[in-house]
Amino acid sequence: AGQAPPLVPAHAPRTLNPHARHCVMATGPEAAAGAASAMTRDGLTNPMGGANGKSEIAEEAEEEIKCCVNIGAGILKDIRRRAPLYMDDWRQGMTFPDIFAPATYIFFASLLPALTFGEQFRVQTEGQFSIPHIVCATAMGGFIQSMSGGQPLLIVGIAGPVVMLYQYLFNYCKQQDDLGVELFRPFCSWVLIWCALMHFALALVNASEYIHAFTRFAGETFGSLIGLLFFQAAMNGLTLEFEDPPNAPVAYRTINGIWSIFLAVMYVLLAVWLMQARRWHVGRAWFRAFVADYGATIAVVIVTCLSYAVKEPADVSDWEIPSRVACKQVYDPAVTASWRTVGKLKDVPSLQVGVALIPALIITVLFFFDHNVSSQLAQTEDFNLKKPPAYHYDFFLVGVITLIMGLCGMPPPNGAIPQSPMHTRSLMGVGQDRRDTSKADVVLENRVSNVIQSLLVGLCMFISPVIRLMPRAVLWGYFIFMAIQSFPGNQFVHRVTLFVMDIGSLRKGETQPAYVELVPMSDTLKFTALQLAALSVVYGVTWAGIYGISFPLFIMALVPLRQFVIIKMFPASSLRHLDSAEDVEEVFEKDQEHADHTSDAFSGGGVGAASFVQHRHQVLQHDLEKLRDDERAATAAVVVAAAAVAANGGGSK
Repeated sequence: AGQAPPLVPAHAPRTLNPHARHCVMATGPEAAAGAASAMTRDGLTNPMGGANGKSEIAEEAEEEIKCCVNIGAGILKDIRRRAPLYMDDWRQGMTFPDIFAPATYIFFASLLPALTFGEQFRVQTEGQFSIPHIVCATAMGGFIQSMSGGQPLLIVGIAGPVVMLYQYLFNYCKQQDDLGVELFRPFCSWVLIWCALMHFALALVNASEYIHAFTRFAGETFGSLIGLLFFQAAMNGLTLEFEDPPNAPVAYRTINGIWSIFLAVMYVLLAVWLMQARRWHVGRAWFRAFVADYGATIAVVIVTCLSYAVKEPADVSDWEIPSRVACKQVYDPAVTASWRTVGKLKDVPSLQVGVALIPALIITVLFFFDHNVSSQLAQTEDFNLKKPPAYHYDFFLVGVITLIMGLCGMPPPNGAIPQSPMHTRSLMGVGQDRRDTSKADVVLENRVSNVIQSLLVGLCMFISPVIRLMPRAVLWGYFIFMAIQSFPGNQFVHRVTLFVMDIGSLRKGETQPAYVELVPMSDTLKFTALQLAALSVVYGVTWAGIYGISFPLFIMALVPLRQFVIIKMFPASSLRHLDSAEDVEEVFEKDQEHADHTSDAFSGGGVGAASFVQHRHQVLQHDLEKLRDDERAATAAVVVAAAAVAANGGGSK
């Protein structure tokens, strides 16, 4: 899910080092791409971290963790590093009232996806799960992570792929005579019990050490897939407005559908426009910042009020225009029945308990990728965090949360994108002297903000009458909004445009990713074509009926594909720029040969890719040329050295 830009603006660009690694923090599912390769092997790049003042580099040398070696060593290492900092996490957060700003900001960023996915759950599972279940799972998972997690900055919530997986599980149960709808929730509980055990096993064998293999290739493909699924869900929802309720007159359903499309489009345009408030010249700076930060939420309120401009006739009580969110009270019997799911576990046939192993494996693979990427995003080197990560322990904790959700009859939350990096960025400068610019980038590493937002989400379980005022069209519009945010800032999307882009039309001052100049165009287009093929395969699998549940396996298969196959198809120099965390942009210092200025008077900073990107690292043309010359010299030196070794008859590597 994606919503608003960060509460605190991105920090000023640092002095350029063309060889340094820089990561772009984006605000949509595409953020998975940048995080996938943004970190070092253990995810910590700040050498001054650690409670005892010892550098992390030295600590890594003393205690290197390897996958499938020394059972539980990764978890124990994380506990040893984070336990001494636990009380400091609480002390850091006691900066009242400043802490309420990032806490409320991330609260709205967590609540809107929970409401949207909750309504999607209700539609796709015929009410077996709905908004109260998703809100409760989000609140419980967030509270456990903030109280017991190794990295308290990590935000957890229900992810879009989980909704899709549960739809497959629901359809499967409906088709089985020994399950049916009545045993859908108990069957899901068995799935989560198996899933939790697999989480424990992976955490104990230090599997999180494998996250160093996650690169942009898999991350951006996953982000693009999520964007497509968001848009698909929005289209399905808006189509439903023309069909629901089925016993209503055709005229009613047509008016309801058209009005819903109008409200959804209005929400998207309004939310995007409000997010540009920092560029306005109306109002004080604090007002513009407030509107930009909470633009998505403000748009919900405005469009909800607008929805009452068209209503059903006064003598009609069975239907309403537009269709509104169906949200039961948390104490409604249809909701509380799920809390007693554990008592029905024994009713699931033994054969189906064994079958539950298959979806459990798929969810585990999904969470291993999604949760670790979310955790990386919350701790990228741009944030310059002082405290160490806890990948192994946090993944173990996700297993605990998954087990609790299974026993309570609720869907499982995991690391949320983009809420996790949004949370970290919103804490930059909090509790610091705002007049001291050197402290504007200091992140307040605490547990209090996560606790507050989790409690606020939990309180929303008791405001169902307010939630029911919202038209469903707002939620479908929010899906479109998230889909829009999933593409800008995604290098893969930009590379696709190179098939039709005229590079020569760029003008002075405009930017272009540096890989356009540093990588042969044939390599760029071939790499992009492979990624398009991978995305097509994974997206096609989601349409394969019950077999579509396996799509996370295909996502995970992209990691070894990149690691063992693609690496042999391209020069290392090309992969270094196409598949790394570095996002360097070339700034053109003069017009290109096809540059056109005839419409300059009508151009302006509006809505587009750049409006969603928070921070990019830019380099002038002559700096890029120097970097290119350095690379050529280095390549030539390697060739000369190899020739010398060959002339001497081999020798040691």
